[in-house]
Amino acid sequence: MSSNLSNVEILNILLEGSNLDEKNSRSLMQRWLNDEISDVQTGAFLSALRAKGCTGVELSSMAEELLNVCELPVERPNLNMVDTCGTGGDGANTFNISTAVAFVSASCGVKIAKHGNKSASGKVGSADVLLNLGLNLNCSLEKVVSAVNEIGITFLFAPVWHKSLIKLAPLRKALGIRTVFNQLGPLVNPLRPNAQVLGVASEDLLMPMGSALLKMGMNRAIVVHGCGALDEASLQGENKLVFVENGELRCSKINISDFNYENISNDKLVVSNNNSNEDILKSVLNGTGEESHKEVVALNTALVLWVAGIEDDLHKGFNRALFAINQGDPWNNFLLLKHFLSSDELITN
Repeated sequence: MSSNLSNVEILNILLEGSNLDEKNSRSLMQRWLNDEISDVQTGAFLSALRAKGCTGVELSSMAEELLNVCELPVERPNLNMVDTCGTGGDGANTFNISTAVAFVSASCGVKIAKHGNKSASGKVGSADVLLNLGLNLNCSLEKVVSAVNEIGITFLFAPVWHKSLIKLAPLRKALGIRTVFNQLGPLVNPLRPNAQVLGVASEDLLMPMGSALLKMGMNRAIVVHGCGALDEASLQGENKLVFVENGELRCSKINISDFNYENISNDKLVVSNNNSNEDILKSVLNGTGEESHKEVVALNTALVLWVAGIEDDLHKGFNRALFAINQGDPWNNFLLLKHFLSSDELITN
């Protein structure tokens, strides 16, 4: 489904504040994949899309094109899998909450296919943290896929699966702003999970991301925008949610105070000079972390347990997650995955 419009004509549509239809959205992504857009034009496209705001049609169409060129090395496991990948880019410098949530969720029985990358617009991405903790990000793709069934969790390092987009990473880094690729990242998990909790850094992304997930056939999902502009549910106050279920979108809210816990400033979640992201992640997963760190991870894990169908009551999900954290079970899941993936030699490019 290619477009007869030129790059400049498509760019002008965006600069005029109009939305692309499915055909032109797919064509734009095809041109990126085929290296038919210059760096200068790419910068203009990314800026124009950011200024206009992407629709669910634009996002789902571009995401499907990315997934169409991403082939699995083996058959997809016949499992109900959940991803916790968010958009990032909130600039809050909190510890990597979604990564902690992935391992806590796995310890609660959810099959987790975590998609992630190194940071493009923020300071630390999920891959940065896991790499520093010794996780092998370059083992065989077959091993990565089999880990879901063998360990209950895996991590899909985006550049390994989406090699055609590697050339855009320096430009995205240089721009230093959230772009459409922050939004596309959570939508292009090669294992095509059945459910997802997707954090967004801006409230105006809630409905477009929810709409994109709906159009892509997601069974159950929650898009969350945290109080204080986090791309996670925060402890600071009221968090806004969009539920994707039964082919519909519905809006809701959640506050840690609903569970009789005190609201806590997002400042308590920021990585300080005395603690690294890796230190915090390890302490949360083995149950020795600060209470605020454990509580925010449990709150977000409750959302995962809901989309996975394990707990239909968010309060029960919160309590279940907090219990798993205090038992130290999630750290064992990390160690199992680390050992499993390290059995392969590094792939050299």
